[in-house]
Amino acid sequence: MSAEVVNESVFWLCCFLTGIGITIVYDLLRIFRRVIKHPYPVIAFEDIVFWIFVSVVLFLLLYHMNNGSLRWFAVFGLFVGMFFYKKIFGDSLVIFMSTIIGRVLHLVVWMASPPLKLVKRAFFKGLSVLKRTFDGIKNKLTGNIKRVKIILCKHKNRKKRDSNESGNTSKEKTKPVR
Repeated sequence: MSAEVVNESVFWLCCFLTGIGITIVYDLLRIFRRVIKHPYPVIAFEDIVFWIFVSVVLFLLLYHMNNGSLRWFAVFGLFVGMFFYKKIFGDSLVIFMSTIIGRVLHLVVWMASPPLKLVKRAFFKGLSVLKRTFDGIKNKLTGNIKRVKIILCKHKNRKKRDSNESGNTSKEKTKPVR
């Protein structure tokens, strides 16, 4: 075989394997979606990111292996790789893996929930103790501020009264001027 035929065969095999790889990545995304439910806008965003990823991978493949030119057998190799993977594994792999991962996650959550409940209870109990402590400090400070204000008002009134008494030699009270 000539070197050119070998190079074209290697390029087609790379396209075939890239098609399989792209399909595996999308199936991983589908498994992730089945395990953790997503709203439609998030799914759309994931699809956009996936297709940007695929575009970059295909551009790099074509650039490095075929000098950037798109040829029909490269596209054919990608589709054959995708078709080959889907025929062998199909949706059964996605269903099987998402079921296994879902059950494992459910088991982990079930096993972790009692310790997490204890941690949650201790955390909220600590918060309530802190709240009571701060409320007590706030009440003491508020009470002290009120006491200081009362003392200052009494002192001010006493000063005013003393100045009025010392200014009046007679015991008559003066009427305030209006």
